[in-house]
Amino acid sequence: MPRWLKVVAHVIEPAHNAAGAVHGTAICAALIATVQEHSTLLTTVVAVPATLLVYWIAFSYAHFLGEGIAGGSPSWLRGLRHSLAEEFSIVENALLPLIVLLLLAGFGVPIDSAVWISLATAVALMFGWGLLAAGRSGHSGRASVGIGLTSALVGALVIVLKVVVKSLS
Repeated sequence: MPRWLKVVAHVIEPAHNAAGAVHGTAICAALIATVQEHSTLLTTVVAVPATLLVYWIAFSYAHFLGEGIAGGSPSWLRGLRHSLAEEFSIVENALLPLIVLLLLAGFGVPIDSAVWISLATAVALMFGWGLLAAGRSGHSGRASVGIGLTSALVGALVIVLKVVVKSLS
């Protein structure tokens, strides 16, 4: 892994699961893009973490069903706890866009502008998660940037979702 990528990895590294960080960040951004359009900021502040928690539990349980039960472990609760811990990056690495939204709104930035900046933050994070995952897998710097850009493209799809939802409103 190139030295610059190691430095970046230590600064913004998801705990251990870049896939969970991408999932959670995309869900957080999609919720901000859609929930905010039809509700108050307070509703968004409650809905985003609540939805992330429910998604984390459901995703972890599905992971457990696919791998925990298949492993034939006599202690299924231990397997379920392991899945929950393994997938917690869905929540822990995904809340930064919401925090950005809250901070900007708290400083008086108009909500629509704060939402767009929050979505841009999500796209930047997704670029970072892709870059880090590629670097950890031993890809070259150039390939890592390409994978990061692909990850950011997924985040950009959330912006397309926002535009579509807004045009339908």
